[in-house]
Amino acid sequence: MSNSAIFKAARVANEGVTAWLRDHAVMVEDDKITAVIPQSKLPADAAAKHVVHDLGDVSLLPGLVDAHCHMHCSATSDAQALIFSEDNDRFIMRATNNLRRALLAGTTTVRDLGARNEVTFPVKAAIEAGVIPGPRLVCAGTPITITAGHCWMFGTEADTTEAVQTAIRQQVKFGARVIKMMATGGMFTPTANPRQTQFSAATLKAAVTEAERLGVQVVAHTLSAQGVKNCVEAGIHQLIHARWLDADPQKGVAYDHETSKKMADKGIWVDPTIGHHLLGREAREKTAAPEPLRHWSVASRPVSDKEHFDTIFRMHEAGVRYTAGLDMGMPYADHAKSAANAWAFVEELEWDNWKAIRANTADTAEGLRLGGTVGRIKPGLAADLAAFKGDPAKRIRDMDCAETVVQGGRVVKLHGDALV
Repeated sequence: MSNSAIFKAARVANEGVTAWLRDHAVMVEDDKITAVIPQSKLPADAAAKHVVHDLGDVSLLPGLVDAHCHMHCSATSDAQALIFSEDNDRFIMRATNNLRRALLAGTTTVRDLGARNEVTFPVKAAIEAGVIPGPRLVCAGTPITITAGHCWMFGTEADTTEAVQTAIRQQVKFGARVIKMMATGGMFTPTANPRQTQFSAATLKAAVTEAERLGVQVVAHTLSAQGVKNCVEAGIHQLIHARWLDADPQKGVAYDHETSKKMADKGIWVDPTIGHHLLGREAREKTAAPEPLRHWSVASRPVSDKEHFDTIFRMHEAGVRYTAGLDMGMPYADHAKSAANAWAFVEELEWDNWKAIRANTADTAEGLRLGGTVGRIKPGLAADLAAFKGDPAKRIRDMDCAETVVQGGRVVKLHGDALV
């Protein structure tokens, strides 16, 4: 028996996610959108043949899409310590709660870029089986790093090109549909210097070749200028963070415009994770929260947000496209706050509101190769919807926690009440 529903709203995002359709209705059959029409043109017998949800004076958007999550992490100031101290059972409990909160906030698709295989894939299977609620998941499982490298505590350690290729095959065997490479060290791993590379361009290229043979993308965490250059040379599909730290711990950034132009020419996406920066800064301003942990190589010459944001401006000016990824689970990166990505694009990069909304929906879906499935309110796509009070096209922070959420045609939250 089919499930037919109609969702009426004062404002519905158009197919391009560029403007509102006023007083429209979204018609849904089972898990797909079948039509988007003015409410005045609904069939006279619509109520007899469909369940009609009048959402009222809300802004109806595609469900948000987030490109960067760690489902098992706490998003608290002690997130690093918990990564070292908690076991898989506790990680699974955290992940279950975190992903439910993400869904109920309006994030209906999430790409998880790093958790233990024993956590990621059972949680994903439970969501898909309907055992627990959660967003659509694209999962990497364990990230691939070097011995004692960034996130070794929940990663797969691989020190040679051959070991990396084997690790990729193993991850795909477990169910990974994206591969996460740690191209450089990272801030909160004491044994991994963020200013230094972990894999050569040749090894990263071999990773891309192997992943493409298996039909999956490769994304790479990179914080250093040389790491960015290695990733671009290798043809990595997306760079995570894409910071330009100089190798010298006494220097700041070493931005290279020619590399950014190559990135744009190759169609390499960047996930700048600036929503995470915004939430962290606001937490520290409001509650005197602890400063973020800084690796010794950065602490000796701290690099300001302004320096990093300047390179983010310049990459975009060179033609690089951005996805919206919060780095969910890292300190203050609340799983229910994916919308902070859009806030940061407007408030930090001075983007137009619609451009920021599109980044958090259609653009990120495209970057994740899911543009034919989610990210727009369009007939034939999944009926993933998120309704927000107010008008985020005028006030971007009206896009915060959705009051109604539909995933695959199923209402999981209605007028502020969670149904799952």
